[in-house]
Amino acid sequence: MNPRSRRCAGLLSSSLLIAVMPAPAPTQAQAQAAATTSPAGAAAAAPPCEACHGAHGEGMAAAHVPRLAGQSADYLLKQLNDFAQGTRDNPIMRNFAKALSEKQRIEFAARYAAMSAPFTAQTTSLDEVQLARGHQLAFQGSEVKRVQACDSCHGPDGVGVDFAAPYLAGQSAEYLASAIKAFQQGTRKNDAGELMRSMAQGLDEADIAAVTGYYATQGSATH
Repeated sequence: MNPRSRRCAGLLSSSLLIAVMPAPAPTQAQAQAAATTSPAGAAAAAPPCEACHGAHGEGMAAAHVPRLAGQSADYLLKQLNDFAQGTRDNPIMRNFAKALSEKQRIEFAARYAAMSAPFTAQTTSLDEVQLARGHQLAFQGSEVKRVQACDSCHGPDGVGVDFAAPYLAGQSAEYLASAIKAFQQGTRKNDAGELMRSMAQGLDEADIAAVTGYYATQGSATH
């Protein structure tokens, strides 16, 4: 594994779950009931997840809900634990994660990590110059802005690195942008060593649009 990868917490990324959720979602009581009324555990609680993340973990771009299918089980479990412990804040995900036992969180992480969902590259309004800038930030970073290449932590073409960072390729630009801005504004703080918060500070609106638009148009081995 690339030594630098071990230092990376990764995006929401590119990485999990909900940053902004205007879509209908289960109440805490509904989530807890779904998680505890059946010995099937994760399978019993799947409907609340599917309402936002899709039946196959494909996500919901318009609502800034990330794609979970094929994401690293370690990353997914960390996010569920962080939501439950309040390290990562989102009222809907916090209530859902807290209603799950430790065993159920492990089962959920494994369930979505094993999923495969159809993937269609997201259309983008970015022009060639903007996409080239996104590619540059992904592969080379920006020495002037003290921003390291996204791929140095998230793997070649943003496909993710097990035990280190989530995949970015194939995530929606909407979700990736909302996650970067959450790190930038300090409303998301569950990145090890504050690496994502540091990187996000060096990106302006144009850079965020360019790099998130670039990754949204890329396929991934997880699809």
